[in-house]
Amino acid sequence: MVREENYLNERTVVLENTSLRVVCLPEFGGKLVAVYDKQRQKEFLFQNPKSSFRHADVGSDFSDFEACGFDDGFPSLDAGLVLVGEALVPYPDHGEIWSASFLSHSIAQDAVTLSYTSRILPYHYQKTYSLDQDGLKIEYRIINNGQISFPCIWTLHCLLQYEEGMELIFPADTREVVNAMPGTRLGKQGDVFPFPLAGLIDFREVDSPDPPCMEKYYINHKMTEGFCGVLYRKSNAVLLFEYDETKLPYVGFWKTLGGYRGDFNCALEPSNGFFDSIERAQKNGACPELAPGEEFMFSIRMRVRQHEDTL
Repeated sequence: MVREENYLNERTVVLENTSLRVVCLPEFGGKLVAVYDKQRQKEFLFQNPKSSFRHADVGSDFSDFEACGFDDGFPSLDAGLVLVGEALVPYPDHGEIWSASFLSHSIAQDAVTLSYTSRILPYHYQKTYSLDQDGLKIEYRIINNGQISFPCIWTLHCLLQYEEGMELIFPADTREVVNAMPGTRLGKQGDVFPFPLAGLIDFREVDSPDPPCMEKYYINHKMTEGFCGVLYRKSNAVLLFEYDETKLPYVGFWKTLGGYRGDFNCALEPSNGFFDSIERAQKNGACPELAPGEEFMFSIRMRVRQHEDTL
């Protein structure tokens, strides 16, 4: 069942079945503000700590707004001036989509499709949410309607509820991570560590011995399997993100345990670039470009499982 409702005085689209209740804000980048598991009575997304949402404009500073829920990071995560053809284009902080108003949307019996035409680059962005008994499926279609190629990175930016003792799930052949945030216990940006263990650090753990803290790292190689997830031991629940690893070959992890605005949350960040900024990804030889007329199409499935059913 798909219907429109109000949430914190904003227009929302709600997708609901016997297993999940999902809430989307079309006018806030199509942000998901709830993925609620009815069986376990558990909300997976980090909730807005404020009583309202403020409308951002393209180019706004992401940190000035409500960092919560599930946003799309596109055409990059880090802000910067990017050469597109012969012009320097300002790519916004955390991309353009999170601040975009998806005024065009269509609701079917079992799905909602949101559409947006960029104000800074010649692309059209479309995503479709649908539910089944297995979870939430999100289908993306990004097309370059212009005459020139432009570099772009898509990154899942899904802030999850923190729970003491929770663990990360990565493919079995994950072997190395690279620090993406300088000035943390992981040292300098670019410092590389073995996975899963580096001395006293277990990169599968979310807990930290020294809160308040915040960290971010990326798996330092392409993934050979398209999944990552979190295990909530106290809740006996697993949330998995599944996708095509040839479309999203990289994955990062972010956490704040009181270190950023006092928030306690974490995020798994599958991406098609490595990592975060266009400049860095180009230096790493891992920055895709979208050619004129080209479509970038992919999907992500969020699956909820009992712990014993998954591992």
